[in-house]
Amino acid sequence: MNSVIQMVRGPCLNSVHHGIEARSTAAVKGIGLLPSRRSSKSATQRHVVAHTAGDLLSQIQSGALAPGARLPSVRQLAREREVSAFSAAEIYNALVAAGAVEAQAGLGYFVTRRRSARPAEPRCKEFPTDSVWERRRETLGKPIKVDAGCGWLPADWLHCEGVRAALRSAARRPDLHLEGYGNPFGLPELRAHLSTLLDARRIAAREDQIVLTQGASQALDLVVRECLKPGDTAIVEDPGYPPLFEMLKNRGVQMLSIARTEGGPDVEALASLLKRRTARCLFTNTTCHNPTGTTTILSVAHHLLELANRYDLTIVEDDISGDLAPVAATTLASLDELKRVVYISSFSKTISPSLRAGFLAARPALATRLARAKVTASLGTSELLEQLTLQILTQGHYRRHLKRLRERLAAAHTSAAREFAARGVELAFRPQAGFFLWAKLPSQEPVGKLWRLAAGEGVLLAPGELFRPDGSAVDHWRFNVAQCVDPELFRFLETLR
Repeated sequence: MNSVIQMVRGPCLNSVHHGIEARSTAAVKGIGLLPSRRSSKSATQRHVVAHTAGDLLSQIQSGALAPGARLPSVRQLAREREVSAFSAAEIYNALVAAGAVEAQAGLGYFVTRRRSARPAEPRCKEFPTDSVWERRRETLGKPIKVDAGCGWLPADWLHCEGVRAALRSAARRPDLHLEGYGNPFGLPELRAHLSTLLDARRIAAREDQIVLTQGASQALDLVVRECLKPGDTAIVEDPGYPPLFEMLKNRGVQMLSIARTEGGPDVEALASLLKRRTARCLFTNTTCHNPTGTTTILSVAHHLLELANRYDLTIVEDDISGDLAPVAATTLASLDELKRVVYISSFSKTISPSLRAGFLAARPALATRLARAKVTASLGTSELLEQLTLQILTQGHYRRHLKRLRERLAAAHTSAAREFAARGVELAFRPQAGFFLWAKLPSQEPVGKLWRLAAGEGVLLAPGELFRPDGSAVDHWRFNVAQCVDPELFRFLETLR
């Protein structure tokens, strides 16, 4: 079998076959490798099937079997390779599924014809300042050693083993529901558990006030679509969360911004703004703010709620990093009891971004509207992923993982602050928890030039202008402390001095 695996890793002759190689390797590896209680004769047959499929794939990739060439019939292949007709059909099925072979009804099997390669998309000369995604596209094909400004944890910091354990457990459950679209609000058992978790944060939310979502991003999108209409005005933080800005623009909502300070949103600026302008919503990220790392203090939280009551303002509280704080911060939702506040959170930062497990909590009538909007947009959320999330959250391993994660992040903050100070990098704030630092580099070069210099050294940075509602230039950058441990980053920073 090792020889088969080596064969299917051979070089491809064109871009189409390069894609086929990756798919084919996976398909061919899968043949005959699954555990089975069948006889040793059956196991031998499966190995023969895998070897034959690998051999044909190698011939296709090398060009020995030309594109469009007709392959032997199933019976002929069975005779030539001394396998059963069933095994021969299995070989072709694997190659068809991998895209290396085409089946033509009534005619037989043929090597997939080469298609003209699509012309490469032109590289962005100047990237749009309002799109993190566009900036990341520029690095395609470049070796990135350090993703210093990204918004997620390194793989070995995530709770991947917990996800794997939950997957294994789910696969063994005969009562696992895989049919239908599930409850519009989400899995009742998970909502009941979240109600208990929120109670520990002093947020009183019944199950009918909680809506499960595909991460916090879907929760934000639902609120934007249900609480705002085109032409309305919303207030956001500067700097803030770029995808939220895009959602508001796409909805035709006018954005007004207030500065993010060390203690939270600038409430004096907010009060002045609300005297002059009418707004429907305020979006704020309370704990371990993205991108500054700051956490809203109690006096600011009270002032925000006072202004919301005075000016009939709905506050959307994004608390996605609440679990990362060593001591639970006071939330707007706990002070307001979900009267004017919509509370949003997620487990993407602590378990795994790929799990897409988030939720929102709101007053009952609004929660029902948001659940209905979710069904309209996506029919529901994945009950399978919700089952996995529930199992992970109710395991003791997850609580230990959170404790360890907070400790690692605290140590990373200390280390990053020390290393940055030694290289002339100025921190705007000194948070001790969460992912992010908001920092100024020791260089007078333009942002675009600095970014490309860093990318050329394999260091991917996140310019501060990406996090501004209007995309205007700023001399600060977002750093993720969990990613700021690689010597390559510090070598690049040394060159700036």
